[in-house]
Amino acid sequence: MQMNYQSPTIPPGSKKRAGLAVLAAAVFPLAASSLLAADAPPPSRVNALVNIEFANEYVTPRGMIVRDQGLTVQPLLLGFVNVYKGDSFISDATLVGGVWNDLGTKAVSQQPPYGSKPGTVWTEIDPIAGITLDFAKHFTLGVTYTAFAEQILSIGTSQHLETKLSFNDSDYLKEFALHPYVSFWQELSGKATDAQVPQAVFGNSAASGGHPAPGSSYYFEVGIDPSYTLEKCGVKLEAPLRVLLPNERFYGNYYGKSSTVGLFEVGLKASMPLKFMPEGYGHWSSHVGFKYLYFVDDNLYNLNTFNAPGKPTRDNWQVYAGISTFF
Repeated sequence: MQMNYQSPTIPPGSKKRAGLAVLAAAVFPLAASSLLAADAPPPSRVNALVNIEFANEYVTPRGMIVRDQGLTVQPLLLGFVNVYKGDSFISDATLVGGVWNDLGTKAVSQQPPYGSKPGTVWTEIDPIAGITLDFAKHFTLGVTYTAFAEQILSIGTSQHLETKLSFNDSDYLKEFALHPYVSFWQELSGKATDAQVPQAVFGNSAASGGHPAPGSSYYFEVGIDPSYTLEKCGVKLEAPLRVLLPNERFYGNYYGKSSTVGLFEVGLKASMPLKFMPEGYGHWSSHVGFKYLYFVDDNLYNLNTFNAPGKPTRDNWQVYAGISTFF
């Protein structure tokens, strides 16, 4: 799961009200302070984001295809508490917490093997907790804990920690900014892939060399998220690209030697503010996009034998759309 946190924007009406307050300050000095306090309160340090996404498939950022039939529905709720804002080396510190779910119109098996009954339309719930720090004007450091509480295939729960460093290059490249980032993703307990399953089902292979099934591991990820906003209509276009670089034990080596590159993903996304929503009900927007994933690692290629496709899978297309509100 990847998330993009959004910053609050000032509603258009707020600037107008602030302007009226300044005008009143010039004409009615004695009433100005009370008018400013009543009409232009300081920005809230507590915010929330609600996002509901719909997709033709559920494919994890690590390349596990969980559902490939029916419609996937993924609601996300995030809360933000700004604990510091200033002009020093660290300019912002915000706590983040929330929960993500995956549901679908087609049931997925509760116990292995995939395709057996009984099934459930609720596949996963993930609690989220973290902190983001803005520093040195252009950098953001995020540290996020997640747990994947799987409701399918008797998988159980895995826990993870991601450390992500992003660079805002807008001041240098303007509309051609790339917004690069690098992240380190560590499994704390359990596995976020099917790397242990082949050995558990079939026993040792020649490639695994009799070694035990892989335990908790890690990967690095590098990516960019260039964007361009069409100012007349407010549509924002993004073209994200990322490459996942796994540790040799992340996908295991049951089917062969692990690859330096696990997968790469390219996509295109268009977002548009919903300006018709009444002021005071949050800042609403909608989006639509697609992703293409190519599975480079041969072990990842074969692991989807135990997931939705039921066969080795080299690449995948995903189409999605969603609606969100920030308040």
